[in-house]
Amino acid sequence: MTEDKIKESIQIAEELAGEICTGKNSTSPLAGEWKKESPILYEELRKQEQLPEEIAFHDSINIDEALQQVNKHIILPPRRLNIRVISSIAASFLLIVSTATLWLWTENKKEVIPEWATTAPVTSNTSIIAQNNEPVELAESNLTVKGNQLIGSTLDGKQNISIKLKPDNQFNKLSVPTGGSYQLTLEDGTIVQVNADSELSFPTHFKKHLRQVRLQGEGYFRVKSNPQSPFNVMLGTLNVQVTGTTFNIKAYEEEGNVSITLVEGSVNVREGQKILATLSPGEQFTYQKTTGDYSTAQADISATTGWTEDKFVFHSETIGTIMNELSRWYNVDINVSEDIQDIRYSGILSRKQPLAEILNILHLTNELDFKIHQDRRIDATEKKNE
Repeated sequence: MTEDKIKESIQIAEELAGEICTGKNSTSPLAGEWKKESPILYEELRKQEQLPEEIAFHDSINIDEALQQVNKHIILPPRRLNIRVISSIAASFLLIVSTATLWLWTENKKEVIPEWATTAPVTSNTSIIAQNNEPVELAESNLTVKGNQLIGSTLDGKQNISIKLKPDNQFNKLSVPTGGSYQLTLEDGTIVQVNADSELSFPTHFKKHLRQVRLQGEGYFRVKSNPQSPFNVMLGTLNVQVTGTTFNIKAYEEEGNVSITLVEGSVNVREGQKILATLSPGEQFTYQKTTGDYSTAQADISATTGWTEDKFVFHSETIGTIMNELSRWYNVDINVSEDIQDIRYSGILSRKQPLAEILNILHLTNELDFKIHQDRRIDATEKKNE
């Protein structure tokens, strides 16, 4: 970690938060580059209006002092950074650009952090079960169904995969492990981004008047419009039906509820022949699997879809919920003590960061302690006074 990198991170945070506070566009090239990389998240944050009158974010960080503290391996207490009174917007910007700055709480404790926690998450190979019913490992690429083949290409467009798919009356299964996501273009042009620890089952060719897939886990769908052939996503007893629209589904088997969030278009949520809800853009449908209860409310689009931009986006989420997301992405077992379960946190963090960096940011912001074990277990507890 270099001083130049630290200064760069803090400068971007100051510039972006300054835009929100003053309404004036920053002229900083660094801030401009960041906004180009994450336009959706930036626009969502700009909509927030609750900025505290008692603080000017530009004055809340002393760059020289921060550098001195980092070089001495000393953690700045939350009150020194005014974390408690910085708005969720300013705090989020600080967290976004602080990915290069790691103030490890373990420096003072002389604890050894396992190597797996200090490196970027490693994605296990995604696999697909196609014609021969044997899993075939896939490289990092986007996939497209063409004819009876699954064609894969790297980001530079070079073809590197060609897999023969199953007959039309059988489903192929794409399995995405922890630490990764995969994009699949179906034969009708529908694009599905599949999140970590998820499975998407799909036919090689759709029927003339019916398009149907099955999902376990999380997926972001951009459905090709075809009013004559509705598109159906099967989620156990639930069926999400559209003709052409953009939406996110989160339906992990181990979680107690299913959520369907509509970004564009219209969605019908069915259980058998019964329509439970018809969603409008910006709405989220939540279904409790144990009771069958359901509700519709306004959605937090940026938080729901942040993963599609390789970001964790949390707006007043409990630590328990956040730890569930981290557990799934980093393939770790996190034990959260009861006394901190309801602490809430707002911020935006890169999913490409080492886990130790994210835990350190949470440690600084919400006064949490984390014990990282070699066997991929983590204990999250209330921070003790030292």
